[in-house]
Amino acid sequence: MTRHARSGARFSAAVASVALLWASPARAQQVAASFEELQSLIRPGETIYVTDAAGMTSKGRFAGFSAASQLLVQRGAKTPALSLLERDVNNVAVERADSLWNGMLIGFVSGAVPAALTGAGASYVSGGEVAGVAAGYGCIGLLTGLLIDVLNKEKVTIYVHAPGPRSARIHLSSIGLKSGVGIRISAEF
Repeated sequence: MTRHARSGARFSAAVASVALLWASPARAQQVAASFEELQSLIRPGETIYVTDAAGMTSKGRFAGFSAASQLLVQRGAKTPALSLLERDVNNVAVERADSLWNGMLIGFVSGAVPAALTGAGASYVSGGEVAGVAAGYGCIGLLTGLLIDVLNKEKVTIYVHAPGPRSARIHLSSIGLKSGVGIRISAEF
């Protein structure tokens, strides 16, 4: 192996390592505490999961807000929209998908660049053959990246009902004992 081929192989290994370790940037998620704040975080047609105050979760498509600030959830074509007041909703999560273009781009580069760099270091292969092989591996990477992005969906919580103020309560009650009368004190926070 010539010196040029060794340096090309090292470079292609470095590029492949960087491509494999390329991470998506973390995005801060905003969580609304009221339906007014929620309106800017959700779009009609998105798949949402609504958990009511009793703990029951309903899945459907976000249909909008009514004039009375009720959350409207369409659960099926033949069923009427579910209308929920803000006080009846515990939390709302939305199903978000990754954009498709970045997975295709990363996949193509991850497949084509190492093949092109490896082929460029070989003296017995023509430039046209290297380009063809690199394009083939790039297309395999592109399809793999597309498949990963299509399947990459996550539920993101976008609304949590703010708990109301609670007051402490003290309960006093009398109890009868064999030796006399007693007092039971209980506190609730």
